[in-house]
Parts: sequence; C-alpha cells; structure tokens
Amino acid sequence: MTSKIKLGLLGPDGTFTAEAGIEYSMRRGFEPEMVWYKTIEECFAAVEEDEVDRAVVPILNSTRGASWVNETLKRLRDSDVMIYDEQILQIRHNLAALPGVGLEDIRYIHSKDKALQQCRKNLLRLCPYAEFRNESSTAAAAQKIRKLNERQRSALVPKRAAELYNLEILAEDVQDYPNNKTRFIVISRHDNEPTGKDKTTAIFEFHGVDRPSLLYNIMKELAERNISLAYLQSIPKDGELDEFTFYCDIHGHRKDRLMSEAIKTIERDENLSYWKVLGSYPIFRP
Repeated sequence: MTSKIKLGLLGPDGTFTAEAGIEYSMRRGFEPEMVWYKTIEECFAAVEEDEVDRAVVPILNSTRGASWVNETLKRLRDSDVMIYDEQILQIRHNLAALPGVGLEDIRYIHSKDKALQQCRKNLLRLCPYAEFRNESSTAAAAQKIRKLNERQRSALVPKRAAELYNLEILAEDVQDYPNNKTRFIVISRHDNEPTGKDKTTAIFEFHGVDRPSLLYNIMKELAERNISLAYLQSIPKDGELDEFTFYCDIHGHRKDRLMSEAIKTIERDENLSYWKVLGSYPIFRP
C-alpha cells in the first residue's frame, strides 16, 4: 500500500508544476493529496505552517543559459524551509483552442509570461497577427479560453491542461528551444536523509567582491576533501550589478563526515557575510 502525502502545488490543475508534482509522486511511489496554491509564497507558507507535508516549486529553467525563479530563491534565503528533493521536467508547450478552431482564426494567445517568452519565435511564425495576453499560469489561460468561448482566442499550455479543459491542440512542441527543461525543488520542513547518491545546495555572499581568492578559499575546502562541485552561479543581489549571491550544488550529503568538516570550516570564513545550507537530497534520476 502506497503512502499518502499532502503535496502543495501551484494551481490550478494543469500547470507544469502540477505535471512535475505528478511525475515526482510516481517516481517516489506515493499517492499525493494535491493542495492547490496561487503563488510560490503561498506554497512556502503552507509548508511552514504544516498545511502540507511538502510542496513543489520551480527554481530554474534551462533556456538562455539559466533563467532563475527569483521568488523561489528569495524565499529559500529567508525561510527555514529546506530542499527535500528535486524533479526535472521536460517542458513541452502546446498551442490549444476551442474544438474546430484553426490557426488562421487566432488573434489572441493567452499564457504565463515566461511561457510566451519561451515560444515567441514559433508563435509569431504560426500566428503572425496574434497578440499575446499574460495570465497568472498556463492552466489559468486554458480556463479563460474555455470560459470566454471565443474562436479567436488560444492558450499556450501543457498537454494535461488542454485535456482537462477540453481544448484541441493546434500545434505541438512550439517552444523555441527543443531542450527546454525546468528544475523543480520539493520543499519540506527538513531535508532528506543520506542515500549515498546525494547533493547539497548552499547559497553564500561575501562582504565585498573586490578581493582576490574569495571563491578559491571556499572551493579549496571542498577540493582538499575530494568533494566535487556540481554547479556554481552568481546571481545579482536585489537587482544590484556589483553585489552577488552565489548558488552552488555540491556532490554529497551535509551529514557525510568530510562534507560536514568542509561546511564547518567554510562557515568560519571571515570573508563571508552570509552562508546557508538549503538542504541535502537525492540526485535526480529519471
């Protein structure tokens, strides 16, 4: 018998977050009781207040190098919530409309702003006279098309949303970049236990960036213990171009002996103004 877990998701049903939540639940072998929220902030609050056991939120999209979800990063920094797991989803955008509508009928395309950006070139090719209309989510766009019931309107949606709201797909896979993936994190009030194939995510900031060897001192503690750095990126802090938050993924679990030693040493680095381990969790395996 599979366990049942209350899982917070960005709603309504039919979003890419919902797809990620479903795939995550199937991969981990539990039955989710899905609880829908309107914003990432509400998802974090639901975990903090024990309304749900876990929640799934987007953090990074692969298009144009790396497109971060700033609201998720900010809440990870400010909250006691931790990363419990992750799910990577292949993003496939579809242009859908009311049954019987053709591409030549379309004058408006509704969707989430980021979805529209990821498909702009192909949408302009398919519907050169259409105007874009921003909605709160891809699923909300599908709902709106169904409610308005107007032939000139379409929605850029996941396949699940088209099925849920009885829309016909006019064009499949309209994303400009075929290898479009989004990384979702599963947040909880605690992180995961060691599995032997884990990674640890941390963020940190320096008092200043104009001194040599700042990053080297951090990396040295990992290298000396044969700990691999999987990912490192600097992100402008609060819109500033000369102040950065560094985000890193490190192979290993924070409870591993060598990782624990490295973290304790890094925490004592006087050049750091901020350091936080966001969680240790299993490396994603499809």
